[in-house]
Amino acid sequence: MLRRTVYDKCAEDSATSEKLSTRQKLALVVGTSLKAEALCEMADEDIDYAFLKSNAVPAAVLKAANFSVTQLKQRGVDTPEKLAALGFSTLHLLDSVFCTECVDAYGADNVLTEFFVSANDAVLLAGSEAVTALGLDVGLLLLLCAGQPRAAKEVLSQCQSKSEALRGVPPLTLIETGLNATQLSLLGFTAAAVRDQTCASPNQLRSLGF
Repeated sequence: MLRRTVYDKCAEDSATSEKLSTRQKLALVVGTSLKAEALCEMADEDIDYAFLKSNAVPAAVLKAANFSVTQLKQRGVDTPEKLAALGFSTLHLLDSVFCTECVDAYGADNVLTEFFVSANDAVLLAGSEAVTALGLDVGLLLLLCAGQPRAAKEVLSQCQSKSEALRGVPPLTLIETGLNATQLSLLGFTAAAVRDQTCASPNQLRSLGF
Protein backbone atom coordinates (compact mmCIF):
# COMPACT_ATOMS: atom_id res chain seq x y z
CA MET A 1 0.00 0.00 0.00
CA LEU A 2 1.30 3.41 -0.87
CA ARG A 3 2.02 5.72 2.03
CA ARG A 4 0.57 9.18 2.09
CA THR A 5 3.15 11.91 1.61
CA VAL A 6 4.20 14.17 4.45
CA TYR A 7 2.37 17.07 2.79
CA ASP A 8 -0.99 15.54 3.66
CA LYS A 9 -0.54 16.87 7.15
CA CYS A 10 -1.50 20.27 5.74
CA ALA A 11 -5.28 20.12 5.59
CA GLU A 12 -6.84 21.61 2.50
CA ASP A 13 -8.85 24.76 3.16
CA SER A 14 -12.32 25.23 1.83
CA ALA A 15 -12.80 26.98 -1.52
CA THR A 16 -14.62 29.85 0.19
CA SER A 17 -11.85 30.56 2.72
CA GLU A 18 -9.39 33.36 2.11
CA LYS A 19 -6.67 31.25 3.74
CA LEU A 20 -4.21 29.62 1.42
CA SER A 21 -4.83 26.02 0.43
CA THR A 22 -2.08 23.44 0.57
CA ARG A 23 -1.99 23.48 -3.21
CA GLN A 24 -1.40 27.23 -3.23
CA LYS A 25 1.43 26.94 -0.70
CA LEU A 26 3.14 24.18 -2.62
CA ALA A 27 2.82 26.14 -5.88
CA LEU A 28 5.11 28.80 -4.39
CA VAL A 29 7.97 26.32 -4.60
CA VAL A 30 8.08 26.54 -8.39
CA GLY A 31 10.78 28.92 -9.59
CA THR A 32 11.79 29.95 -6.07
CA SER A 33 14.20 28.74 -3.40
CA LEU A 34 11.35 28.00 -1.00
CA LYS A 35 10.97 24.51 0.44
CA ALA A 36 7.66 22.65 0.40
CA GLU A 37 8.01 21.32 3.95
CA ALA A 38 8.69 24.77 5.36
CA LEU A 39 5.77 26.32 3.50
CA CYS A 40 3.35 23.68 4.77
CA GLU A 41 4.45 24.31 8.33
CA MET A 42 4.24 28.10 8.08
CA ALA A 43 1.39 29.96 9.69
CA ASP A 44 -0.98 31.25 7.02
CA GLU A 45 -0.59 34.87 8.08
CA ASP A 46 3.20 34.68 7.75
CA ILE A 47 2.92 34.31 3.98
CA ASP A 48 2.48 38.04 3.47
CA TYR A 49 3.73 40.80 1.17
CA ALA A 50 7.07 41.09 2.94
CA PHE A 51 7.58 37.33 2.69
CA LEU A 52 6.64 37.19 -1.00
CA LYS A 53 8.85 40.18 -1.81
CA SER A 54 11.88 39.02 0.18
CA ASN A 55 11.68 35.59 -1.43
CA ALA A 56 11.24 37.07 -4.93
CA VAL A 57 8.02 35.17 -5.59
CA PRO A 58 7.04 36.45 -9.08
CA ALA A 59 3.61 37.37 -10.37
CA ALA A 60 3.65 34.36 -12.71
CA VAL A 61 3.92 32.00 -9.74
CA LEU A 62 1.21 33.83 -7.79
CA LYS A 63 -1.10 33.61 -10.80
CA ALA A 64 -0.33 29.92 -11.30
CA ALA A 65 -1.06 29.37 -7.61
CA ASN A 66 -4.45 31.05 -8.06
CA PHE A 67 -3.84 33.78 -5.51
CA SER A 68 -6.83 36.09 -5.62
CA VAL A 69 -6.39 39.84 -5.31
CA THR A 70 -8.40 39.65 -2.08
CA GLN A 71 -5.93 37.16 -0.65
CA LEU A 72 -3.01 39.34 -1.68
CA LYS A 73 -4.59 42.47 -0.22
CA GLN A 74 -5.24 40.70 3.09
CA ARG A 75 -1.54 39.78 3.13
CA GLY A 76 -0.35 43.36 2.88
CA VAL A 77 -0.52 43.94 -0.87
CA ASP A 78 -2.83 46.83 -0.06
CA THR A 79 -2.00 49.15 -2.98
CA PRO A 80 -1.62 48.72 -6.74
CA GLU A 81 1.99 49.90 -6.29
CA LYS A 82 2.75 46.84 -4.17
CA LEU A 83 0.96 44.67 -6.72
CA ALA A 84 3.29 46.08 -9.37
CA ALA A 85 6.28 45.50 -7.09
CA LEU A 86 5.45 41.79 -7.18
CA GLY A 87 5.62 41.87 -10.97
CA PHE A 88 2.00 42.42 -11.94
CA SER A 89 1.54 44.71 -14.94
CA THR A 90 -1.03 46.23 -17.28
CA LEU A 91 -0.96 43.00 -19.25
CA HIS A 92 -2.51 41.14 -16.32
CA LEU A 93 -5.57 43.43 -16.50
CA LEU A 94 -6.55 41.65 -19.73
CA ASP A 95 -7.66 38.82 -17.46
CA SER A 96 -11.22 40.04 -16.79
CA VAL A 97 -11.48 38.27 -13.43
CA PHE A 98 -8.18 39.72 -12.21
CA CYS A 99 -9.14 43.19 -13.47
CA THR A 100 -12.50 43.10 -11.70
CA GLU A 101 -10.83 41.93 -8.49
CA CYS A 102 -8.36 44.82 -8.72
CA VAL A 103 -11.13 47.37 -9.17
CA ASP A 104 -13.07 45.90 -6.24
CA ALA A 105 -9.98 45.82 -4.02
CA TYR A 106 -8.33 49.14 -4.85
CA GLY A 107 -10.78 51.23 -6.85
CA ALA A 108 -10.52 51.97 -10.56
CA ASP A 109 -8.74 55.32 -10.10
CA ASN A 110 -5.93 53.77 -8.06
CA VAL A 111 -5.51 50.92 -10.54
CA LEU A 112 -5.32 53.41 -13.42
CA THR A 113 -2.77 55.57 -11.60
CA GLU A 114 -0.40 52.60 -11.48
CA PHE A 115 -1.16 50.68 -14.65
CA PHE A 116 -2.46 53.27 -17.15
CA VAL A 117 0.43 55.64 -17.75
CA SER A 118 1.81 55.11 -21.25
CA ALA A 119 0.81 54.68 -24.87
CA ASN A 120 1.78 51.04 -24.57
CA ASP A 121 -0.77 50.65 -21.78
CA ALA A 122 -3.44 52.18 -24.00
CA VAL A 123 -2.59 49.80 -26.84
CA LEU A 124 -2.67 46.80 -24.50
CA LEU A 125 -6.08 47.66 -23.05
CA ALA A 126 -7.80 48.84 -26.25
CA GLY A 127 -10.65 46.58 -27.27
CA SER A 128 -10.54 44.57 -24.02
CA GLU A 129 -13.13 44.15 -21.27
CA ALA A 130 -10.81 46.12 -19.00
CA VAL A 131 -11.78 49.34 -20.78
CA THR A 132 -15.30 49.08 -19.38
CA ALA A 133 -14.24 47.72 -16.00
CA LEU A 134 -11.83 50.62 -15.50
CA GLY A 135 -14.23 53.28 -16.77
CA LEU A 136 -12.11 54.15 -19.80
CA ASP A 137 -13.17 55.25 -23.26
CA VAL A 138 -11.44 55.81 -26.60
CA GLY A 139 -10.76 59.45 -25.81
CA LEU A 140 -8.86 58.53 -22.65
CA LEU A 141 -6.92 55.83 -24.49
CA LEU A 142 -5.91 58.33 -27.15
CA LEU A 143 -4.85 60.87 -24.53
CA LEU A 144 -1.94 58.59 -23.67
CA CYS A 145 -0.98 58.46 -27.34
CA ALA A 146 -0.15 62.16 -27.71
CA GLY A 147 2.62 62.50 -30.29
CA GLN A 148 2.51 58.76 -31.03
CA PRO A 149 0.41 58.23 -34.16
CA ARG A 150 1.39 54.57 -34.54
CA ALA A 151 0.10 53.79 -31.06
CA ALA A 152 -3.05 55.83 -31.67
CA LYS A 153 -3.66 53.96 -34.92
CA GLU A 154 -3.28 50.65 -33.11
CA VAL A 155 -5.74 51.75 -30.42
CA LEU A 156 -8.36 52.67 -33.02
CA SER A 157 -7.80 49.49 -34.99
CA GLN A 158 -8.60 47.43 -31.89
CA CYS A 159 -11.82 49.21 -31.01
CA GLN A 160 -14.79 46.91 -31.29
CA SER A 161 -16.94 49.43 -33.18
CA LYS A 162 -14.30 50.78 -35.53
CA SER A 163 -16.70 52.81 -37.66
CA GLU A 164 -17.90 54.68 -34.55
CA ALA A 165 -14.70 54.61 -32.51
CA LEU A 166 -14.20 58.38 -32.61
CA ARG A 167 -17.67 59.15 -31.30
CA GLY A 168 -17.27 61.72 -28.51
CA VAL A 169 -13.47 61.97 -28.82
CA PRO A 170 -12.43 65.64 -28.49
CA PRO A 171 -10.93 66.79 -31.82
CA LEU A 172 -7.89 68.26 -30.03
CA THR A 173 -7.15 64.85 -28.49
CA LEU A 174 -7.20 63.32 -31.97
CA ILE A 175 -4.99 66.07 -33.42
CA GLU A 176 -2.44 65.72 -30.61
CA THR A 177 -1.91 62.03 -31.39
CA GLY A 178 -0.31 63.07 -34.67
CA LEU A 179 -2.68 60.96 -36.76
CA ASN A 180 -3.31 62.41 -40.21
CA ALA A 181 -5.98 62.10 -42.86
CA THR A 182 -4.14 59.35 -44.70
CA GLN A 183 -3.89 57.16 -41.60
CA LEU A 184 -7.46 57.89 -40.57
CA SER A 185 -8.70 57.03 -44.06
CA LEU A 186 -6.92 53.67 -43.87
CA LEU A 187 -8.85 53.06 -40.65
CA GLY A 188 -12.10 53.85 -42.45
CA PHE A 189 -12.66 57.42 -41.27
CA THR A 190 -13.63 59.99 -43.87
CA ALA A 191 -13.58 63.72 -43.22
CA ALA A 192 -17.36 63.59 -42.79
CA ALA A 193 -17.09 60.79 -40.24
CA VAL A 194 -14.42 62.61 -38.25
CA ARG A 195 -16.48 65.82 -38.31
CA ASP A 196 -19.66 63.99 -37.27
CA GLN A 197 -18.09 61.94 -34.47
CA THR A 198 -15.69 64.49 -32.97
CA CYS A 199 -17.48 67.74 -33.85
CA ALA A 200 -14.23 68.98 -35.38
CA SER A 201 -14.25 72.46 -36.88
CA PRO A 202 -13.10 73.11 -40.47
CA ASN A 203 -9.76 74.37 -39.11
CA GLN A 204 -9.34 71.25 -37.00
CA LEU A 205 -10.10 69.03 -39.97
CA ARG A 206 -7.41 70.90 -41.91
CA SER A 207 -4.99 70.26 -39.05
CA LEU A 208 -5.62 66.57 -39.59
CA GLY A 209 -4.93 66.95 -43.28
CA PHE A 210 -8.48 66.74 -44.62
